[in-house]
Amino acid sequence: MSLQNTIKNAAYDNAAYLARGTFNGVIVAGSGAVSQKYVAHANLVLFGVNAYTTTAGTSTYTNTQYYQPLVNGGTTVTSVAAHAGTASAVIHVAATQLSLIRIYNTNTATGVAPALATATIGPFSIDQYYTNGTGTGGVGVYAQFALNTSTGSAGFNGLAVNQGDQVYVVNGTDATAVNLINIDYQVLPLSDLVA
Repeated sequence: MSLQNTIKNAAYDNAAYLARGTFNGVIVAGSGAVSQKYVAHANLVLFGVNAYTTTAGTSTYTNTQYYQPLVNGGTTVTSVAAHAGTASAVIHVAATQLSLIRIYNTNTATGVAPALATATIGPFSIDQYYTNGTGTGGVGVYAQFALNTSTGSAGFNGLAVNQGDQVYVVNGTDATAVNLINIDYQVLPLSDLVA
């Protein structure tokens, strides 16, 4: 790093604020296994968690999850209104579940020790939706999940994280699944950056 570098913010339409980036990692087999951990280099919006299964899970989970692309009876549905919630599964077989973990500082005062808290977003089942209403896992399954706050509208607007927050993805209780993951993000406009 040059001695000429400085921390500053740029114009709201600077390329650093418009481009998307990704944190990439692997979750190895094991109940509670974690991906690589990432520290937010600026104020970010996390938009999605993406997973690709390289070793299938063996667990069965029960939760409601909606799937993209919207498929209903073999016909691709082009709008959410036409979809009307039909592309969802409650039972997830041969699957694993992942959750995004965020560790953040709740102390807003300067010059004092951090007060850390943890937020869990998810769980998300990694499987393929079939017309019988079941989600089934397997090698090669790709799943994409929009992120938002746990109290926000489902999947809208992303999950804002602060500079210095730690984020990672953790496996559920399945002992065998291995997944490649990435978290896509965008730097919030006017955030401080090294320039």
